[in-house]
Amino acid sequence: MRYAHTMKSSRHIARLAAAVGLAVGAGVVAIPGSTLPVQAVVCSSTLCGGGEFHPLTPARIFDSRPALAVNDVAPLGAKPLSAPDPATFDIGMLGLGGIPKDPADVLAVVVNITVTEPAASGYLEAYGKGAKPAVRTSIINFTANQTVPNVSIVRPGTDGQLEIGLFGQSGTAQVIVDVFGWFSTSNASDVASTGGARLIPTTPSRVLDTRAGQNVNRTPAAPLGPKETMVLPIRGVDGVNPTVPDVVPANPNVTGVLLNMVGITGGSATHLSLFPNDLGGVDPTTSNLNLAPNSIKANLVFVPVGDDGNVRIFNNQGSTDVVADVVGYMLSGQAQASRAGRVVPLSSPYRTFDTRLPQWGGVALGPGQAEDWSFADFASSVAIGPDSVGNQLAVIGNLTSASVARQYPSVPVSSFLTAYPAGADRPLSSNLNTTEGPAAVPNMAVLKYGANNTVRVYNLAGYAHYLFDASAVVLAD
Repeated sequence: MRYAHTMKSSRHIARLAAAVGLAVGAGVVAIPGSTLPVQAVVCSSTLCGGGEFHPLTPARIFDSRPALAVNDVAPLGAKPLSAPDPATFDIGMLGLGGIPKDPADVLAVVVNITVTEPAASGYLEAYGKGAKPAVRTSIINFTANQTVPNVSIVRPGTDGQLEIGLFGQSGTAQVIVDVFGWFSTSNASDVASTGGARLIPTTPSRVLDTRAGQNVNRTPAAPLGPKETMVLPIRGVDGVNPTVPDVVPANPNVTGVLLNMVGITGGSATHLSLFPNDLGGVDPTTSNLNLAPNSIKANLVFVPVGDDGNVRIFNNQGSTDVVADVVGYMLSGQAQASRAGRVVPLSSPYRTFDTRLPQWGGVALGPGQAEDWSFADFASSVAIGPDSVGNQLAVIGNLTSASVARQYPSVPVSSFLTAYPAGADRPLSSNLNTTEGPAAVPNMAVLKYGANNTVRVYNLAGYAHYLFDASAVVLAD
């Protein structure tokens, strides 16, 4: 077993205490280290609407591409890459795409960030303005001319802005930001009476596979064609591996779902878009997964559930197989006195482990092997000032495959990583699909804890180095 943190020094606890963005005392949800106004509200719970999710119809709130510019900021157009320190720029989020305007209402925002047209290899980081992580973290890793998206939970910083950094040796890259929902503070009095939704993590369960012979919620099995939209049932859907009847309850209070989407392309590049309700034949204006020809790529998706209990999946062009695994869902109508499912965002990402480094073993995970990570010290260290946030169901963050090396020198390797609760049967799902090469592969992951806050990671083939940057935790009662 490896440990996400092997020491619980007072320095370590203080560092995490300064990183957490949800205050659980005195009826206040606060953003520490910020000048944003925060006001207490009187209610029966110390949390009120804090940490609850409010889904939005996907909307584009930023696009630096000149022909498609949305809310661009200086320097206009392509953004510079820089090394050894990333070049940064700030974007607004509040009041855009359905996000409330009042900074006292918004605890965090769920965004899908895409890098496209990069001139060189590099990475993108994002955090609340003024809350730069002490240790470099990444949301997206890219190589020249790639288009790479990833979803993230980000906390607005100073002036309600998000700071984005681009690392690379030279050149520029274009950046796109789509919004899918937001988490409220207990100050959000306009939503506290009705409440938002709680995140209920699940063991990953497959609910769609269009590949030949699979026939999972698409019969007969067939790839999505160009401009095709398919309907995927969500409320009451069954998982096929593990076999879980109603992995998402047949409950009208299910307002959103977290799906780990995998696209498998033929000879055409494409993108997949997920959305809740029928668009009447109009193509969606946002994307969740950008795919190169003859590729396999995963991305975690937060998507609202439509009025009919379904979601829609749109394929832009070519012939594309799609695989989807439920990793959680959003449930509204929960008792305000309950803590379960409330999300506590960190003010900036925090690197919990990196297998390349000596303090976490410095050893790659071998072919067909699994290893356990204890998050017990990490979970108990997440605090507001001197007070622990208490029991947690899961940790949310960016899982990155840093590299995969061949087992046999003459045999190319492709692999995947699967993270799941320690002690549970290994699910059919994967978090990341990887091949050998220079580019790291990131994907947001919801890591549901097993016994003693432990997560298991499985590697299919080759020798894999990987890391995890935490961005939020999910509370338990």
